[in-house]
Amino acid sequence: MITEATPTSATSTVQERITYRAFVQAVAMIHMANHRKDKEPGDPKVGGHPAACASAMHTLAALHLDVRQPSDFVCCKPHASPVDHALHHLLELFRMDEYVDWFEGGPDSDREYPRWFTADEAKKAMECLRRFPSAERPHVFQSYHARTDADNFHFLPSGTVGIPPVVSGYLALAYRYAKDHGWEVPENAHFWSLIGDSEFREGSLLEAMPDFGERMLGNVTWIIDYNRQNLDGTRMPNEKGLEGRDCDRIEGTAVANGWRVIQVRHGALRREVFAKDGGDALREVFEHKLTDYEYQLLALKRDAGWVRKVCAAKHPRCKDLLESLDDDTVLRLLVDLGGHDYDQLVDALRRSREETDEPYLIIVHSLKGWGLECLADPANHSTLPDEKEVTELLAKAGLDWDDPFALFPEDSEEAQFLARRRDTFRAGVDEHDALRARNEERVQKAVEASGGLPRSLDIDLSLFPLAHTQWMWGQLAAKLVRIGSTSESARSSSRKSDVQAVKDLTENERRWATAAEYVMTMSPDVGTSTNISGVLNQRIYGPERADAQLATELEMKLKHPELVAHQDAWTRHIRFEIAEANAMTAVGSFGKMAAYVGLPFFPIMTIYDFFIKRALDQLYYNLYWNAEFVVMGTPSGVTLSPEGAQHSWKSDIQIPNLVTWEPMYAIEMDWIMSDAIRRQMLGENVGRTGVLIRAVTRALPQRTLLELVRRQARFKAQEVSNLAPAGADWSDSTDESTVPAQPDEQLLEALREDVLAGAYYLVDWRGYAGYEPGENVVHIFAMGSLADGAVQAAQELVQRGVYANVIHVSSPELLLGILGDRDGYTHLRETLSVNGDMHLVAAKGGGGMDSAGLVGLAGRRVPIVAVCDGEAGLLDNIGSIVGVRQETLAVRKFSKCGRPVEVFAYQHLDAASIAEACGKVLAVTALEDLRVTPTTLERVMGGPRRGGVGDWRELWPKS
Repeated sequence: MITEATPTSATSTVQERITYRAFVQAVAMIHMANHRKDKEPGDPKVGGHPAACASAMHTLAALHLDVRQPSDFVCCKPHASPVDHALHHLLELFRMDEYVDWFEGGPDSDREYPRWFTADEAKKAMECLRRFPSAERPHVFQSYHARTDADNFHFLPSGTVGIPPVVSGYLALAYRYAKDHGWEVPENAHFWSLIGDSEFREGSLLEAMPDFGERMLGNVTWIIDYNRQNLDGTRMPNEKGLEGRDCDRIEGTAVANGWRVIQVRHGALRREVFAKDGGDALREVFEHKLTDYEYQLLALKRDAGWVRKVCAAKHPRCKDLLESLDDDTVLRLLVDLGGHDYDQLVDALRRSREETDEPYLIIVHSLKGWGLECLADPANHSTLPDEKEVTELLAKAGLDWDDPFALFPEDSEEAQFLARRRDTFRAGVDEHDALRARNEERVQKAVEASGGLPRSLDIDLSLFPLAHTQWMWGQLAAKLVRIGSTSESARSSSRKSDVQAVKDLTENERRWATAAEYVMTMSPDVGTSTNISGVLNQRIYGPERADAQLATELEMKLKHPELVAHQDAWTRHIRFEIAEANAMTAVGSFGKMAAYVGLPFFPIMTIYDFFIKRALDQLYYNLYWNAEFVVMGTPSGVTLSPEGAQHSWKSDIQIPNLVTWEPMYAIEMDWIMSDAIRRQMLGENVGRTGVLIRAVTRALPQRTLLELVRRQARFKAQEVSNLAPAGADWSDSTDESTVPAQPDEQLLEALREDVLAGAYYLVDWRGYAGYEPGENVVHIFAMGSLADGAVQAAQELVQRGVYANVIHVSSPELLLGILGDRDGYTHLRETLSVNGDMHLVAAKGGGGMDSAGLVGLAGRRVPIVAVCDGEAGLLDNIGSIVGVRQETLAVRKFSKCGRPVEVFAYQHLDAASIAEACGKVLAVTALEDLRVTPTTLERVMGGPRRGGVGDWRELWPKS
């Protein structure tokens, strides 16, 4: 549906004066950022985009001064952020909290949070656009809206274009989901987004539009700042090909996708002139005959004669009307767009808020550079007004350089209006803080009352001796959803059957109930193919279809899973079309509900791992935003062998605030998921709110985990020296199979701790006879299902007298990445005892003294082989961390279809390739000599020394 904006209120002169002062202060803010005394030669430009701010000035003022409510959320095109800061400054809505009052060393622990800025603190902050925070100037503004800004309350970060407006829509969906599931959320919250007209070409926006329309998100409004310009100049769409102007394309796109549209085209002067004889023709010229490019050129030239000439040529009936107007009126008429008509904007925004079932798109026709000398200049995106122009603007607003960020006098109409608005917002912020605190307290009390959260979901694996991690994810999802929906049904119902269902839960399940209520799943059309069909059946959340009852009856008759959407409290899954970016944005939006309203939703998105790349921008945004979520990337890597080259690349994704996992055994998946839920519910996931788990469809015998661990000397029930591998005929040694291991419960608890720390020994030869680091020991680090081949390689190598320890990396991030670096790689170096210690042995060929009096010894470290189903970067930094030689086997070429054994061999990830790599690093290490003086040794070894490094193949010939 399309409507034309028409004003219904009288001119709001008070708000317009406030708007102009905010505009001037935004320009001054940018000017000061670009003219700091501490700028050094070579520093990059600061910029700030005053022309882009100008086009959005009235729209944002109408929103903040008249329409927006404290419960609403706003995201703004990045280049207009100084406008929001200036308006919030005049409204005295800068607030100090832990995210704002920070600098090197952290927040001041003596301060009370949150608290509102004083007038002087606010003015000082306005001077700090794009500064680095310090103890002297802790309150700064990033280049675009950021979560550390002083006015971040219900403002979405906007450092990337095309994503924040989609975030706002899915946050609206999260609010609706919470309300439909019986949780307390703010009433009537609206979600506003200001979008640049070039930004509207972003695929993320066009991908989300049909989804928002289908989900009937009536509390979402997108506003297009239609100023006809982009970064590189005036936009030049092919209007002949479009059969209209770009605003027509935008309008048609929205209507076709179920949105309502308002065009805010003309200001008051234009509407007045349109009412005169010939006005309808002039309106036709402005709306349909004059191209955007022609309009921009006329606005840039500012010549009344040219305006009359061009418009008359487009439609002769408007000639007499234009001739009757003086030059000044003609030029004012040309630039009198609706985007700078305050009352009309307020009316359009309010009307969009009244709709409950359909999202709104408001196309605001504006001028880039409004109020500045660079108005309509194709190069004005990067234009900065000089000091003379800024000084004149300040004077026009009643300001000067002595106090450019002055507030209005307390006794003025403007100050009184702002004070009323300020008090409304501050009270609303306090109410919202109280609501969040109530929800947080209720959740924590429920967790405590249930006896705390267990460390495992206790999936019974005894009936599934052969299983893969993707299957295990399906089991976990089904159990969590069953527990959560059962518990929530009882919470929101008085029926005895619902209460009885909760009583029928096991003790472990009852302890999980509170957390499970917040678990929900999402998938971009891959739910059934990733083992979560049980979650989809009868549990899809969304607006109910007109044919829902008939569809449900037919599905039941056909014994088909019920995939009809419902809005009931027991729904748990949000289904997407093939739109990974939408799903990734949604999982992040739902993952902010704990921060915003105290409801710790635990959204889990299942996605084919290869297609995470389609949503990397959205993933990065989620992590920067501190959203709490899980991405289940499955299946992944060349382990998905039948899919061949196009589904088999796994990237090394290392982003702050992301913890990555790749379990091998099903029980690891249980531990990892349980730990992630516990950390979120208890607030122990700082620096790791985003969770990426990669799973596969290659099944492994589950019994082998304990079988391998029982063989490790450290897990034997009694201390035995000189253990020998089972079946080995070694003199003076004990067959390890004859020595009992500790109880399985103890082994599993030790394993769980190591898994959650990032890695554990799958094969550990320490304590075995003949184990000599520096001579015959190598560490194999393997990840996921490839560890199975590493175990095979270790078993083959021990027959050749080589002890290859196999360490399974459950989390490369915790072991080797940002999170590992944070604690100095303690688990790698200390718990697993992987280090760069040098072991002195006789050099190859002997260790006699040479003519210089040096003794020939070999100083050898234990080398490393890493093997991963993905880029080498997943594991290739282990050797550099501990200071030893490393060889990494990884996916280095496009794959092919085939069985896993064939594809692994093709990629050199099979057991034979792993064994070969072990031989190589051992041989190369053996060829590296260390020269020491005889006084450093207790005895001297005889024999001539070997010179040079040599060829490693001499010591490790092909078998």
